[in-house]
Amino acid sequence: MNFSDNAMSAILLCSYVGIKSTDSLKPFSQTEWNEFLDTITRLGQKPDIVIKCQDQDFLKEAGYAPEYIERVRRLTSRGGIAAFELEALEKKGIDIVTPFDPDYPVLLKRKLKKKTPPVLFYCGDITLAKKIGIGIAGSRNVDSAGIRFTQNLVKKAAEEHLVIYSGGAKGVDTVSEQTAVESGSAAVSFLADSLTSKIRKKEIIDSVINKQRLLISDIKPEAGFTVARAMNRNKYIYASSYGTFVVSSDYNKGGTWAGANEALKNGWTKVFVWNHQDYEGNLKLIEKGAIPYELSEIAVYETITKQENEFEQMDLFSFAAKNN
Repeated sequence: MNFSDNAMSAILLCSYVGIKSTDSLKPFSQTEWNEFLDTITRLGQKPDIVIKCQDQDFLKEAGYAPEYIERVRRLTSRGGIAAFELEALEKKGIDIVTPFDPDYPVLLKRKLKKKTPPVLFYCGDITLAKKIGIGIAGSRNVDSAGIRFTQNLVKKAAEEHLVIYSGGAKGVDTVSEQTAVESGSAAVSFLADSLTSKIRKKEIIDSVINKQRLLISDIKPEAGFTVARAMNRNKYIYASSYGTFVVSSDYNKGGTWAGANEALKNGWTKVFVWNHQDYEGNLKLIEKGAIPYELSEIAVYETITKQENEFEQMDLFSFAAKNN
């Protein structure tokens, strides 16, 4: 992997790459990274200054405390160790992309703005994350009716060459991703658990090799699942899609409910909810402003674009062209 100095600054400041588990050193949080970017912009500099100016004089001039400056120095001085770890990740099929790279998912930057993750680990064809597609969200404990609805929706979307964005979890996520691959489309999974563990599964690797699956994580690949990470990654699913479809949601609890409400509040994309009378959470989301949806003869693409299109058109049929 070859990185620009700006990209490497993001990796060194915002990731645990090259930091031992026993080390007390912590990378920047999202808030700290944004504050850093604001500071260097005000100084007329770019992020790569932390690599080019090892004494961090510019931080002294900006009035930062010695403790902060020492932390930045320690984070940016581990370039050699980080390089070895990056090489080891590459051998496992895991790469990194930052907002300074041309392959970074464009809609994440455009929609999330200061919530854009500075470092993403991924396995697969990163260009899949630039394809027009729909998000799929729903319960881990979905019933048989929800499974059938998910399968039928994804098959319909696949016929239109739409990519599926989801979260890689059990239940609705897994059903949607498997159906997308089996139907000849592709799935982009934003993970909340170990990327390293996920790519050990043969069916996952096969679909990655066939450029039908992309796995993405904003945390170190070995890191395990936490509820907080699951909540955090929801916004990536919504922000990447032209419209996200909620299959099943509990009422006032759970990740699906929280993710849909956050998306509605921030306007990241159109939120469609299956208008299923037996799912209380679904009905409550519709009351909150989500768009009721039922399968019909109307194309999925038409459904997600029939309202005013907020984002520039991208290449809808490029994925299909690759597979014909």
